[in-house]
Amino acid sequence: MDLRGTKALVTGGAHRLGREIALRLAERGADVAISFFRSAQKAEATLQELRRYGVDVLAVHADAAEPAQAKRLIDAVLDRFSRLDVLVANSGAFRRTPLDAVSSVDWDDMMRLNFETLLVPVREAAAVMLRQRRGCIVAMADVAALRPWRDYLPYCVAKSAVVALTRALAVELAPHVRVNAIAPGPVLFPPSFPVSAAQREIGRTLLRRQGDARDISSAVLFLADNDYVTGSVLPIDGGRLLG
Repeated sequence: MDLRGTKALVTGGAHRLGREIALRLAERGADVAISFFRSAQKAEATLQELRRYGVDVLAVHADAAEPAQAKRLIDAVLDRFSRLDVLVANSGAFRRTPLDAVSSVDWDDMMRLNFETLLVPVREAAAVMLRQRRGCIVAMADVAALRPWRDYLPYCVAKSAVVALTRALAVELAPHVRVNAIAPGPVLFPPSFPVSAAQREIGRTLLRRQGDARDISSAVLFLADNDYVTGSVLPIDGGRLLG
């Protein structure tokens, strides 16, 4: 898919990884919409950066896990761009939850923030792309879905659901809509992540270094570009899965 002139949506695109992905799509010539929930100021700053590439841009406030708001988000993108070619389902959250302290609230929160925030907008976007007979969806999973971490059980399960969703949707939406996922390793640690734990994870990679947001955005561009890839889960982890 030649990204010049395509219409893309990045959920959670106001900051951190989502911002980098949105910028790289704009750099390649795509018109870009981002969604945000609690990051209005960061969303506006990201829009200003996106405009430097001379593309059309849009920011939409939405709780992506709420069906009515997800529909409003997709409708806003269609109102502005008339179509949707690329969806990067990037929303998510990370929280340590040791097994002996896991509550039903932890389960609900992690499934909502890491699975439903992807599932609901993906479902809306998929219907649009099927009508267009064209589209590409990239979901953000995690290496924890493939090699679970101790003390992060609900998070690992939620990201495993993203992997299952990716593969099942690739079957359901073929041949016109491609669905893939990226499984980042030690790339962007949350501010609350213990330094010692971060160093331990980096030390377990084969490359012995932390990745950065551009490593992930490059993978998004690859999956959007390559029209013969679907149903894949691409680890971008410095070899952490083998470490």
